[in-house]
Order: sequence, then C-alpha cells, then structure tokens
Amino acid sequence: MTAPRTEAGRAVGRAAAGLALALLAGVASAAEGSPSPRWVAVSFMGGTAQPVSKLADYQWDVRPHAGWGVQALVGRGGLSVGPRLWRSGTTQALGLPGTPDPHVSSTSLELVTRTRLARWRTVECVALASGGRLAIRYQPDRLTLQTGGGPVELALGHVDTWIAGAGVSLHAPVAGGWTVGMETERRVFALDTAHRSGTAVTVARETFGDWQMRFELGRAWGW
Repeated sequence: MTAPRTEAGRAVGRAAAGLALALLAGVASAAEGSPSPRWVAVSFMGGTAQPVSKLADYQWDVRPHAGWGVQALVGRGGLSVGPRLWRSGTTQALGLPGTPDPHVSSTSLELVTRTRLARWRTVECVALASGGRLAIRYQPDRLTLQTGGGPVELALGHVDTWIAGAGVSLHAPVAGGWTVGMETERRVFALDTAHRSGTAVTVARETFGDWQMRFELGRAWGW
C-alpha cells in the first residue's frame, strides 16, 4: 500500500490542521479569562496499539502490540496543549514461501489538546483530541523474490498520511509533581490500497485506524 498525496489526503490534512488551531485558540482564550495556575508537564508513555480488523484484509497482524512515546504539554487549569510522539509496530504477511514477513513500524507526531471533564478528589477525567502526521515504514523495505524467470526485486514504499484521534483519560498526582495516568484513544487515517477483485485490480483510498491504550508517568511544574 502506498499513500501519495491526493485531494482526499489534503482534505484530511486541512481538517486536522483546522482542528488543532481551533483547540489551541480555545486553550489560549480560556487562559486569558481564567485565574487558574499555569503549568508545563513532560510525560513518558507505554502501552499497546491495536490496528482495526479491516487491516487484516491486507494481511496486517491486528493483534495488540507494544507502543511507546513521549509528550510535552503546557496548560492552565484543566486545559492543556502540546506535541506527542508515539511509535508502535506490527507485521504484514506476504504469503510468499521463503520470503520473510516485513515489520511495519508506525510513528506519529501529533498536536494533542486535553480538557478536564470531571474531578473526584485528586483523580481527573480528561477528554483529549489529537491531529498530525503518521509515517509507516517497512523493514526490510526491499525483498528479492525468486520466480521462474529469475529474481525479482519488490520495493515496499514509505507511507506518510494525516491522522486524527479522540479519547479519554484518567490522571492522578503521586508526589512531588509526579503524576500517573491511563488513557484510551481511537485514531483514524486514510491509505491508498490495491487489491484483486476477480481478474481486475481495484485501487481505492480507504479509511483505517487503531485503538491505543497508554499508561503515562509525568512530571509537572507550575508557575
């Protein structure tokens, strides 16, 4: 599967950028009108990522697999915004004898915004939204296939596309500015696909996604 820029891809990109700008403007507006304390936080995250079952049609392993990432937020009161880097991986079966199944790595760089929904004692329930770019890479990205006419080299192209998501999380302070959290998020992205339908090959742009479950350890500083 490859994902060259198309009008659909540009539309998704514009929507993600617009969402990010609107959320950022909302945080800034709330900060101007609220006396809540300001703060900055850095978090380390680990958990699982599970591609949607639709990707199994293209021989992706859609079982949960490990993921990790880092995040930096600046906020005021219950509103915050900042970048997040998240990385995970799976495999895609080729079904070719003697040919290894390539590893598929997914790396996203997104702008995340969070807003507090409710608080019970020291535990906060937070809604989050994200938007950014997703890079999909294969390893190895070149394979040599043995055919009756001799070896044939197969190139697995890099994929870059827009991605957006939404989810909820729970956060609680531990001590000395440290916090722990747990969040779940549903993300969506579009890819160009090609598959055989009878004797013809159908090319289309389809929407896929994944489910994320993350555990977070963060350190916050206020001023």
